[in-house]
Amino acid sequence: MKRQSVLCGSVWLIGAAVAAKLLGAVFRLPLTAMLGGAGMGYFSCAYGLFLPVFALSVTGINTAVSVLTAQALAQNDPQTAGRLGRIALRMFGIGGAFCSLLLFLAAESFCGSVLRNPQAALSVRCLAPAVWFCCINAVLRGQCEGRSSMMPTAVSQVAEGIGRAVCGLGLCGAVCRNSERILRYLPAGTTCAEAASAAAILGVTLSTAAGTAVLLLLRPKGDAPSGLPPVFRQKSDRRLRMALWRTLLPVSAASLVTNLTGLIDLALGLRLLAFSEMRAGASAAAAEETANFLFGAYSGFAVTVFNLVPAVTNMFGKGVFPAFAESYARHRTDETAHHAETVMQRTALLAFPAGCGLAALAEPVLTALFPARPAECAAAAPALQLLGIAVIFTALGYPLFSMLQAAGHAGDTVTVMLAGGLCKLLCNLLLIPPYGLRGAAISTAVCYAVILLLACRKFRRRTGIRLPLLRLCLRHLYAGLLCGAAALTAYGYLPEQLPQRVLLLIAAAAGGTVWLTASLLLRPRAPFFRHSGAYAQKSGK
Repeated sequence: MKRQSVLCGSVWLIGAAVAAKLLGAVFRLPLTAMLGGAGMGYFSCAYGLFLPVFALSVTGINTAVSVLTAQALAQNDPQTAGRLGRIALRMFGIGGAFCSLLLFLAAESFCGSVLRNPQAALSVRCLAPAVWFCCINAVLRGQCEGRSSMMPTAVSQVAEGIGRAVCGLGLCGAVCRNSERILRYLPAGTTCAEAASAAAILGVTLSTAAGTAVLLLLRPKGDAPSGLPPVFRQKSDRRLRMALWRTLLPVSAASLVTNLTGLIDLALGLRLLAFSEMRAGASAAAAEETANFLFGAYSGFAVTVFNLVPAVTNMFGKGVFPAFAESYARHRTDETAHHAETVMQRTALLAFPAGCGLAALAEPVLTALFPARPAECAAAAPALQLLGIAVIFTALGYPLFSMLQAAGHAGDTVTVMLAGGLCKLLCNLLLIPPYGLRGAAISTAVCYAVILLLACRKFRRRTGIRLPLLRLCLRHLYAGLLCGAAALTAYGYLPEQLPQRVLLLIAAAAGGTVWLTASLLLRPRAPFFRHSGAYAQKSGK
């Protein structure tokens, strides 16, 4: 496979991420309009249960296979890289099948006892097979990314987006149109909203199958035989399995903790929202129904928009991973620092204006995207304003995690995320009862701010690369604030007779113009990053 530069790989991944997010919008926006707050509550419960299982069984696989493949190729050992992929497919194919079965069998008990939302169990069961497909996807993507070829990952992401939009919307629409006939084949008491949510989730599962098929077509083939004696090869295979687990476990643990913050919102948030409604005088049944609606508005509307920006900027961290791992392994200090500078600069360049613009135009964005759901938009808009601030912390934290993992310090990400999860838990307990969805958004911003600061400290200590976060953020914060102020001002002065989406586009164009001008005027004249003498001494430079 042809090796790609960091910029080329990032361009592939960012292009795929943008395409996938556009396709995701094509899927999620009509779906939200069809399901409403109640249906999105069931949909979000399924994802809230799925993501920790997905993180535990999948997320670390991609990183482990990518790192070990890149290391083997850096040592001019393509045979080991090929053998590693075959071992990983056997290991995680079996593990993924077990996790799918476990998720399918435990869906009803978990949704009923922990989430207090048993109506989401059907959606969880429809999502269970996706775990196995994602395990296979993770191995195949890791093989390609370890070879610095991001094209297969990009194509598979687009294929998944197309499959999700076509299958998810098609199945959900079919259930909505023929609900009476379809409900006869489902368990007694199943409502149309539950069935429609499950149909949409089944479309997500089918999309992961489409991504797997694409990766199987594009995977590297024709690895040369190793020529090693059988006994040595058996021992070498055992060492490869141990190396996979040593790399996988801390990364999976970190990702599990990351997704547990979302699970905290799901389980604790629903309970606290219901408690708040009951304290206001509502009955238990009415409080649970209102809490599900509010949480559906928060997770289905505000969080959906919030996740758009990090999903794109995270591709910078993913694109730098193989190059950073290789330069760090070969003790190329200046090259490693250059990769860190490049990825952080590009991430900050997009994160600040996007976060400030989202905070300034939260309600117009939601109204333009979901015009048929004014009640949900009104409930989610204040939370989205605060999540715009969290966008910046979230986007800047991911590249640091990616580089720590590439440097072999994935365990540090676990401790950092545990600290962030603890902040999230405490802030939820303190802020959701008095402030509702605003409290959930504030706790998310605090959580990711703590994570960013701790990750910066760990990154400097482990790699010796000094990261002047304040100096980096000030100029981008200034440009982002100007962007948000310009967009809000333009939106306020435009005539209200114009269509909502036209108003939003003109305001976004005004903010973007101001941001671009400010960014060009504030360009740095020297690199922000310097590696410390301790790192240079350790690396032998």
